[in-house]
Amino acid sequence: MEADREWMYEGRIVNGMFSNKWGDKVDEFVAFALRHPECVNGGTAIRCPCTLVKCQNKKFLNVETVKVHLYKNGFVPDYYVWIYHGEKEVHQRCSRSVRVSVSETDQMVSDNMNHTTYHRMVCDAAGPEFNPDEEPNAEARNFYDMIRAGDKPLYEGNSKHTQLSAAVRMLEIKCRHKCS
Repeated sequence: MEADREWMYEGRIVNGMFSNKWGDKVDEFVAFALRHPECVNGGTAIRCPCTLVKCQNKKFLNVETVKVHLYKNGFVPDYYVWIYHGEKEVHQRCSRSVRVSVSETDQMVSDNMNHTTYHRMVCDAAGPEFNPDEEPNAEARNFYDMIRAGDKPLYEGNSKHTQLSAAVRMLEIKCRHKCS
């Protein structure tokens, strides 16, 4: 999937001149970023993904300055998923990842409420050959039961905290204040 973003690191300068194709792709990148208002600051400023130490997706600059920086310095290394410009990486069915925009991610999360952070953690740990449809053994079933219990609300009507989040918070308080 990263092959479609190889243009960011190849073909910027061809025969000692900036490539028109690369410039068109930069324009597409900027247009993509501007389509995501949650990533735009002040209406026209986006994070600059160039290699300068002061930038590297930390600093908001106007669009024209970002383009100049990209022409001069190129993109920060390994920025294949444009997470600072409205793109999220979503794991589906534990075996593949798909790039979608933030608004599509929100829709997918609301459509599939079974994928909590705990479920994604299990999928990440199990690896790409993991099949969630396969019947687990007894030990794994106990583990999945604990994960399901962690998704239960702390009390009826509370959607903010789960039993697991409350237990983790209590352990954090105990550790922070050196209680036994």
